[in-house]
Amino acid sequence: MSAVLISTKGQVVLPVSVRKALGLKPGMRVNVELDGRRAVITAAPAPKTASLEEIQSLLDYKGPVVAVSAMRVTGYEG
Repeated sequence: MSAVLISTKGQVVLPVSVRKALGLKPGMRVNVELDGRRAVITAAPAPKTASLEEIQSLLDYKGPVVAVSAMRVTGYEG
C-alpha cells in the first residue's frame, strides 16, 4: 500500500505500481466508486469508435460514392 497526497484541487497521483497493475496509460479514464469507506478505482471502458459507414450515415449524403483517391483539395498551400 502506498500513501499519496491530495492536492488542493482534490487530485491524487497514482503510484506507478498501481498504474501498471491496472494497465493505465496517460489520457485514460478511470471509474471511482465508493465501497463503504473505501474508494475503488478501475479502468473505465474505452469509448466505442465509429466506423466510416456510421459517420457517413450521419451526413445523410444521397449522391454517388466517390473514392478518396478521386477527391481533390482546393485552396491548400502545403
